Amino acid sequence: MSYIGYNALFCVPFIILIWIRREFFDVLVTRWRPILISTTVLTVYGSIIWPVALKYGCWSYGIDKISGVKILGYVYIDDVMWWLLVSFLLTSYVALSAYYEQQGVDICWRELKGLIKSFVYAFRGFRIITLERNSTVHVAVATFVLLEAILFRISTVQWLFVVVAIAIVLGFEIFNSCVERMASWSSTYTHQRVREIGLIKDAAAGSVLLSAMAAGLVGVMIFFNRLSGELF
Repeated sequence: MSYIGYNALFCVPFIILIWIRREFFDVLVTRWRPILISTTVLTVYGSIIWPVALKYGCWSYGIDKISGVKILGYVYIDDVMWWLLVSFLLTSYVALSAYYEQQGVDICWRELKGLIKSFVYAFRGFRIITLERNSTVHVAVATFVLLEAILFRISTVQWLFVVVAIAIVLGFEIFNSCVERMASWSSTYTHQRVREIGLIKDAAAGSVLLSAMAAGLVGVMIFFNRLSGELF
C-alpha cells in the first residue's frame, strides 16, 4: 500500500494547509461546486488513461508497492486515489489563487513573507533569555551538557533525549519569563488579584522546575555511568 501512502504523504498535508485555515476556507467553501466538478472530471479522465499507459509500457509498478485492487476490473484503486488527491489539491489551489489574484494579492508571496517574519520575530524573542538570571543559568548548564555529549560520543537516541530535554527546559523558561513580565504589567491591584497573580507566577516557575528535574534525570541516566567510570 506504499503507493497510496506516498500519495497521501505528499498531498494530504497541503490539502489540510489550504482548507483548515479559516481565511482560506471561507473563500474555498463559496467555490466548492467548481472545485468538486473539476476534481471529478480530472479523476475520471486520469482513471481512464492510466491503465492505457500501463498497458503500453509507459511505466510499471512493483507488485509489492500497490494494493492490487482494481475498480471495475480496469483501474487500480491506487491510481484513482492519486488522481483524486492531486486533482483536489490542484483545483483548490487554483481557486484560492484566482480569488486573491482578483484582489491584487500574490497569495504565495504574501504567505512566504508572513512566514519569514514569524521566524524573525521568534528568533528576536530569544533575547529574553539574556535578561533573566535563571535562563542564563539554564543556557550555561545546557552548554555543559552538550559538550559532555560530544566528548562522550553518546548514541543517536541519547542525543535525541538530550536535545529534547534542553529544548523543553529553555522553552518553559522563556514562557515563565513572559508570564512574569505580563503579570507585572497589571496596575490595579486588589488583595485577591495579587494572590491570583502570585499563584500564576508560581505555577509558571513550577513548570520550569518540573521540566528541569526531568531533564536532570535524563542527564543522570545518560552521563552518570560514564562520568563515574572516568573519575573512579
